[in-house]
Amino acid sequence: MRSPGSFIRPLVGRLEEMRTLNDALDVAQQGGTAVVAVTGEPGIGKTRLVQETSREAITRGFQVLDGRGTELEHEVPYAVLIDALDEPLGLLSRTERTALDAETLSELGGVLPSSHGHAAALAPPVRMERHRFHRSVRVALRKLAARRPLLLVLDDVHWADHASFEVIAHLLRNPVQRCALVLAHRSGQLPSVDATALFRAAYENSVTQLELGPLSLRETVELLTGHGDETELADLHRECGGNPFYLQELSRVRKQGDRRPGSLESGGTSTSRVPAIIQAALEQEIRALSASARTLLHAAAVVGEPFDLDLAAEIADLDEVDLGPATHELMETGLVHESGVPGRLGFRHPLIRRAVYERIGYGWRKQAHQRAAEALADRSSTLALRAHHLEHCGAVGDDAAIAVLTDAGAAVAPRAPVAAARWFRAALRLLPHSARSEQRMALMMALAEALRASGRLRESREVLGDALTLVSPEAPEDRARMMAMLAVTEQGLGNAAEGRRLLTSSLALTPPDTVEAAALELELIKNHVMMLDWASAVAVASAIRQSARALDDPRLYFLATAAAAFVGISQSGDMLLRGQFDLDEAVKTLDSLDDSDVAPALLDGLTDVAMAETNLERWEDAVEHADRGILLCRTSGHGRHLVELAHLKAVSLLVQGRLEQALAAAEDAVETALLLDNPPMVAMTEATRAWALSLLGRTAQALTAAADSVRVGAQAPTGMSSWLAPVVYGGVLIEAGHYQRGRQQIVQLGGYAGDYLTMLDMTSMPHFFRPLVDAELALGRIDAAETLARRIEAIADAAPMMHMRIGDAHYARARVLLARKDADAAVRSAERSVAEYRISGTVVEAARARLVLGHALADLGVETAAGHEFASALSTFETRGAEQLAERARLALHRVGERQTSGRRRRSRATAVGFSGLTERQIEIISRVVLGMTNRQISEELYLSEKTIEAHLNRLFTKLGVSSRTELAALAAEQAQRHM
Repeated sequence: MRSPGSFIRPLVGRLEEMRTLNDALDVAQQGGTAVVAVTGEPGIGKTRLVQETSREAITRGFQVLDGRGTELEHEVPYAVLIDALDEPLGLLSRTERTALDAETLSELGGVLPSSHGHAAALAPPVRMERHRFHRSVRVALRKLAARRPLLLVLDDVHWADHASFEVIAHLLRNPVQRCALVLAHRSGQLPSVDATALFRAAYENSVTQLELGPLSLRETVELLTGHGDETELADLHRECGGNPFYLQELSRVRKQGDRRPGSLESGGTSTSRVPAIIQAALEQEIRALSASARTLLHAAAVVGEPFDLDLAAEIADLDEVDLGPATHELMETGLVHESGVPGRLGFRHPLIRRAVYERIGYGWRKQAHQRAAEALADRSSTLALRAHHLEHCGAVGDDAAIAVLTDAGAAVAPRAPVAAARWFRAALRLLPHSARSEQRMALMMALAEALRASGRLRESREVLGDALTLVSPEAPEDRARMMAMLAVTEQGLGNAAEGRRLLTSSLALTPPDTVEAAALELELIKNHVMMLDWASAVAVASAIRQSARALDDPRLYFLATAAAAFVGISQSGDMLLRGQFDLDEAVKTLDSLDDSDVAPALLDGLTDVAMAETNLERWEDAVEHADRGILLCRTSGHGRHLVELAHLKAVSLLVQGRLEQALAAAEDAVETALLLDNPPMVAMTEATRAWALSLLGRTAQALTAAADSVRVGAQAPTGMSSWLAPVVYGGVLIEAGHYQRGRQQIVQLGGYAGDYLTMLDMTSMPHFFRPLVDAELALGRIDAAETLARRIEAIADAAPMMHMRIGDAHYARARVLLARKDADAAVRSAERSVAEYRISGTVVEAARARLVLGHALADLGVETAAGHEFASALSTFETRGAEQLAERARLALHRVGERQTSGRRRRSRATAVGFSGLTERQIEIISRVVLGMTNRQISEELYLSEKTIEAHLNRLFTKLGVSSRTELAALAAEQAQRHM
């Protein structure tokens, strides 16, 4: 892409592929977003195709940003993005730069050289919050796209570093309008972790795949016009398999006189080395070079792609007299060309650079990397570039190289932990056996933390296990600390039993009645919760509290009361009342502490407080403490609790009806959990995101997110809050009209025939049982709904301070009474439900209860009062953005309007028959008719033919005594509202 126009030949073939890429440009030009992945074997023409796309985009007025991964520097953090974004963002005007917020400028300035001087220093980045930089890239791209359409081309992304892949994944999940993204990479050569990340990121979006095949014989003749007769070209086409790069390289050599430099069979097309036929062809070109030109070419291969000519000359030890002719000679041969950046040249093709690099002797290559590292040190270049070269040339015991690699790892760890892990490993390899154990331990701990931050928990566990063997028996505190880290890692992997064993062993080595012991006991409490051992969790929490009181240590007392509050408020009866007292005590202590006292030692307790406040319906307090905790995580650099805090904030906002804010907080939590690649956390946060999307009426997105949360959560069924994904998915399915499937999702957790659903804590059950009541009634199972309502009432009776739970109980009771046609009693229960929800501050739920109240009033013939309730509910739903619920309120108003104009109409056959006799498929179809979907839309969503949908509808018309979709929608909406 950086080659000047003279190097770009007319594109041969690829008409269909160019049509697809032009369609992507059309989408971006019209204000949309498109992603195309161009794949194929090495040399097949991916780069040439995206070059043509870039030229077409420029003629249309696009701004084109392009970056390329390089094989020998693939560990340099964000290299491909710096290549693409540094110059255009550096050219932003003062006005445009000022329009960017401080966080965006700071994050960009921490990575892009052109933005270093424009960013005010903010808090140091937290490793697991790398998505803040990802978001800043998206914001900057939006700014550029606002001026004119944007084409972002990232070539050779199979060589991109992992940090760049994380940004690409973020852009796939959060596309930029007026932007086309083209990714080019070799087929099957994406690193597995990055391929998985891209797959996961794209699950909600369409990525067009273009797999390039070989050129035909006709296209080969067109490509190589003037390079031989048809017979010779046919032989060449057969030998090269229609690969354009191989064709051009072989024809180049044959034109110079040597007919057969090699054979593809002699080397194949290995994914890591250059085919022998290309090596042989290139060898002839290099052999013809002068000694100075050959040395400069070798140095250039070591420097990079594109390469700094001055640095290459310094490595090659060429003076000004020899440099000019050597450079001219290389350019005359076409081995290198201008890159478009002054002082930097590029190779004819990445495979050429690789071939040159491979032919350099090991000794010369190692010395060249050493000279490069020394030259870069003199130039005060970035640690990352120096570390790249030192990794290739450092010797065991080289203290200077170890120091640079260690410093480079520490510098990039917050934003690129994969690169940090690579350099920490390199530093460890260079440590001599005589190195101090403290130095080795420190590096291993840094490596384990970098691996954990990048989601490689199993590798982190392995490193921690090795480090544990190095701890001296005379250092029990170090051993205890190491086992505690291992325990947290095991629990992150869902291995609760091993986590418990390690925590218990660590506690045995830790002095009792200390903050360190309390921290371990806090982890043990969470372990008991993971294993559903509530009795043990309660016992440990009580022991911590008693110990803290005896020691009169305010910090320990805070940790103890916070832990006891978290456990107690998850229970009922006396434990719940005790938990409420503990929470008040913990909050009093927390609010008296300075931030410097809280972070990092007491972040565990702050998180427990936010959890307890969320469970106890103190929503505003939970948001305030979650925000404080998030800020402290960022400023202290200890981000372990970020996911939990962002998730708690999302839940508290969600139940208050602040839906868009809740969705934003949930998406933050999901982004962080994805970066950690922690299945339990991904499942938990994605479930809450689905919950928010469902309330906002974005049903298709909600169903996708909820299903994904269940799929991910299945990887760690004993993780924290492992129950959340299935019950949320069940609730989303029920909300969408899939009553049987939704019911099954919730029930399969363990059934609710016993005293309680064992996977849920006691105080969470009512809110998640409530949609189950809706499902049972929609399926005509009134007795089952009655059983559920009684259980919810029993829990609410034991929690008199939890008004939302009481509201849930009265809501469930009103729904059952309405189904039993006891409208008078239903009105009283619905009124209590509205009142309790209002006290709790859950305004959307109060409006939902008003719908039930309105239908009960309508059944009694009190039309004016019913209309008032429906209108009030509609106003709330519209204000809060709950569109699907708002549509139900509008349909309810329509029902009252019909009665007001025509008096009490006879109950229809549909109402008399009810929907209990319908199949789940029929109910699914009806729910979509209510939403106004056409037969084609329904068929696409349910994967049925339009004829099948039409046949179902005809049978429904006959069974329910209606004659049109309009009548069916009205009656179905009325029936659904009667069961709300």
